[in-house]
Amino acid sequence: MKNLLTVVCAVLALLVVPAITMGQVLNDSEEPGSVLVFPKFLKGTVNTEQGPLARTEIEISATCPRGASCVDGMGVTIRAHWVCPGNFFVPCRETDFTVRTTVRGSIWFNPEGSFQAPSSVANVPPAPCPGGYLIAWVVNALGQPIKFDGLIGDAVIREGPDSASAYNAIPIQADPALANNAVIPVAPDGALIFDGGPGRYKAVTGTVHGTVRYDRPGTQNTAPIQTSLTLLTLDVRSNDFNYPTFVDLDFFTNNEQLFSTSTSFFCWEEVRLRDIDPALNEIFLGRKGLVQSTEAEKVPFLGILDRFGPVTLLGLIETAEFGSPTATTPARSYTYSVFNDSRPVGTVFEPH
Repeated sequence: MKNLLTVVCAVLALLVVPAITMGQVLNDSEEPGSVLVFPKFLKGTVNTEQGPLARTEIEISATCPRGASCVDGMGVTIRAHWVCPGNFFVPCRETDFTVRTTVRGSIWFNPEGSFQAPSSVANVPPAPCPGGYLIAWVVNALGQPIKFDGLIGDAVIREGPDSASAYNAIPIQADPALANNAVIPVAPDGALIFDGGPGRYKAVTGTVHGTVRYDRPGTQNTAPIQTSLTLLTLDVRSNDFNYPTFVDLDFFTNNEQLFSTSTSFFCWEEVRLRDIDPALNEIFLGRKGLVQSTEAEKVPFLGILDRFGPVTLLGLIETAEFGSPTATTPARSYTYSVFNDSRPVGTVFEPH
């Protein structure tokens, strides 16, 4: 009876997943959004010439949405969640909080909590894990999600005392037909719906593509170069157990030779190329090449109540160049966004 109940509940859970429909509207990564996704944060501090600084600094600005009428000092309330990775035995933990800014105003904060500079806002709790991603969306005075396609943002990641990199947040807009400040309906369980349907958030995709600098192992005379992939899905049951997300990855040399492998994760991961496969280095594949994923999907695991099938996939590619064979922190690092195949994947994010 217990097994039958689990199956029935799983089927019911699938019913809240937005259906893929013709004409789904994808998000535009170059325009402000009602939602921002920061694919990576890291906790901790680094000692710099300016004193101790948080390893990650999140920055959010609010512009006046196109077609809206904005006045100076107009408030913008943002609900945010630090989202953590999990495993088969640990749920994907999250911590939620609210921050406020104004139209044409900016705020900055970090996963160390408000007490740790630099921060321009109070009451930001520490993230409950060493690393993960941040999702933030505009709400009204009642805490309801609303259309306000005015958010932009970026994050600075300090890898060490003398090295830092940055990336732009991924914006997700609301239905273009919605009026500014209109309430965006949520699923019965309170989940945010990203399916590009009428009155909802635009959809995102389930694949990533990008160029990669393959690892260079350090030797007695050469410093190492290390590349990592950061991958995440928005299909998260926060503070609960999740099915694992599986992603097949095709790596290519510069002359199109294929090397196929895969990775899996629970909600979020940052993974070195060598940990995906030891052969992902310049000795076997050359200096640079291409990585393409297949569609990410969640796969059922006994005892977990979650949705399975295709899921969203977002990410970053990061390369760290070290200054000497014995260096423990990078001398230089760079981070860049990935591309996608424009095929939408209906998804829900369940904040709790």
